[in-house]
Amino acid sequence: MTPYADFDYFLFLLYPLSVLVVLGALGRSSRWLVLVTSLAIVLFQYGEPLAAGAVGHGLRQMVFLGAYAAGGIALVLVYSALRPRSPGNWLLIAALAIALAPLVAIKLYPLLHGSHASARDASSPSSQLPGGTLGLFDSFGFLGISYVTLRLLDAIIVVHDGVVKRRPRAADLASYLLFAPTISAGPIDRLQRFTAALDELPRSGREYARHVEAGIHRIAQGFLYKFIIAYLIYQHALTPLDHRSGVLATVGYMYAFSGYLFFDFAGYSAFAIGVGHFFGIRVPENFDAPFLSRNFREIWDRWHITLSWWLRDHVYMRFMLAATRRRWFRGNRVRAHHIGLLLTMTLMGCWHGLETRYVVYGLYQGLMLVLYDVGERWNKRRKLVGDGPLAQVASVLLTANLFCFGLLIFSGRLFGHHG
Repeated sequence: MTPYADFDYFLFLLYPLSVLVVLGALGRSSRWLVLVTSLAIVLFQYGEPLAAGAVGHGLRQMVFLGAYAAGGIALVLVYSALRPRSPGNWLLIAALAIALAPLVAIKLYPLLHGSHASARDASSPSSQLPGGTLGLFDSFGFLGISYVTLRLLDAIIVVHDGVVKRRPRAADLASYLLFAPTISAGPIDRLQRFTAALDELPRSGREYARHVEAGIHRIAQGFLYKFIIAYLIYQHALTPLDHRSGVLATVGYMYAFSGYLFFDFAGYSAFAIGVGHFFGIRVPENFDAPFLSRNFREIWDRWHITLSWWLRDHVYMRFMLAATRRRWFRGNRVRAHHIGLLLTMTLMGCWHGLETRYVVYGLYQGLMLVLYDVGERWNKRRKLVGDGPLAQVASVLLTANLFCFGLLIFSGRLFGHHG
C-alpha cells in the first residue's frame, strides 16, 4: 500500500489515528505509543494483507525492511559503544559503508542488468518524486529505502560527532527509522531533532488538541495540492504534452512537469507533516515557496529543504572542513567551495538514481550554484546589478526558469524517458 497515494490509504489511517486522538486527548501520548503505532502502520503498509496476489511481494518487503531496520539499530548501538575506544575514522567509514551498502546495490542493479524498468528504487510515492522511481525489486527492497538510509547515516554521524547528549536507545532508534508518517518519502528528519520531539510530546489534552488542529490543516492542504492541483496539471497539461514533440511542446512540458512535481511532492510532504501532528511530533518543513527564490542558493534553502540541508551538513561542510585542514587547494577557499558544491549536488543526483538524467540533473544544479556564486562575487566588485524591485523580479524569473529546466532534465524527457 503506497502512503498518501489514494483515498483507501486515508481510510486505513482513520483507525490508528483515532486511537492516537483518544489517547492524546487523555494526555497519554508517549514515546512507546509513537513506536507501537508506527510499527502497526508499517506492518499493514508494507505487508499489504488486503492486496490480492501481493502476499509474497509484501512479505519480501517486510523481511527486507525488518532486517535493514534491525541491522541499522544494531549498527548504531555497536558504533556508539566502540567509538570512544577507536581513534581515527576507520570505524566511522566502516559503519557508513555498511549502512550504505543496500542502497548502493539497489542503485547499481539496473545498470548491471541493463534494465531501467525492472530496477525500481522504492523511494517515493510517485514515479517522479525525488528519491527515485516508484516500485520495488522482485527480490529485495522496500518503499522508502533512500530516505531510511539517510536517517541511519545521520544517526551514525551525530553519534560520531557527539551531538547527541546520551547514548541512543534502541526504542528511540526504531521510532526514528520507522516513523510511519515519513518513512516512504520524507521529510528527512534528524536523530537529534526527533529525539528532542519525543522528549517534548504533549503532556495534556489541550496541548495535543493544538497538534490535531495543525494536523487537520496540513492534511487539507495536502488534499488541495496533490489530489486537486497536481491532478489537474497532470490530466490537462502533462499528459497531453507528453505525447507531443517539438520545442514548444518541450517547453510547455517543462513548466507542466515542474508544477506537477511541486504540488505532488509538496502535497505528500503536507500529508506527512499533518499525520505527524497526530503522533504529537512536529515534522520538519520541506518546501517554502521555492519558485519565489531570487537565486539558486536561496532556492535550495526552500526546495526539498530537509534533503538539501542534510547534504549541506553531512557532505558539503565536511568536505570544506577536510579541504581546509589538509590544504587540498592551497588555501583557495573559493575553489574548494565550488568543487564542494559540484560534489554535493552530483551526489544528490546519484541519490535519486544512477540513470543519466539523474546524474546530469545533479551536475546541472551544482553548476548553477557555482555560476551564481561567481556572478555574485563579480557583481560585488563591479556593482553592475542593483537590488531594486525590478532587479529582484528579474532574479526570481530567471531563477525559476533555470530551475524548471533542471526539473526537465530530471523528468528524463531530454533523454527519451517520457511520463
